[in-house]
Amino acid sequence: MGAMSAYGFDPLRRLRRLSRAEAWAFARAWALLLAADLGLRLLPFPRLERWLAPPLVEGAVAEETAVPRLVWATAAAARHHLYPMRCLPQALCLRWLLGRHGIAAELRIGVERRRGEMRAHAWVERDGRPVGDGPGVAQRWVPLRPV
Repeated sequence: MGAMSAYGFDPLRRLRRLSRAEAWAFARAWALLLAADLGLRLLPFPRLERWLAPPLVEGAVAEETAVPRLVWATAAAARHHLYPMRCLPQALCLRWLLGRHGIAAELRIGVERRRGEMRAHAWVERDGRPVGDGPGVAQRWVPLRPV
């Protein structure tokens, strides 16, 4: 028994328990998070945002059952990445994954002032409701503008 499994941490065992759809969603999210984060460091935001804006195929049937799996995959991939992933790469990733499943979603970026500090947060909304974030996210963070 290896040292990692002796302490209860065996990521391969966790991956083997995933369904094929979950494993594929996790792998896509992991790679996309890395691309989004590196893109944010290297490219102007408008160019990266256009690149990661998924084209919605007309007449495509939205895979509603995919939403929880894609939210989970994005969050899990962000937790198990090479370094901590910030909210903006996560939001870009989730929006792209949703769009690939025929689900229209919008990127939102908001700010708040707390104790004299300005902070920002990015999230995804669908039909005016947050996806993957709590329902109060839009009340806490003042949206800058629709993207």
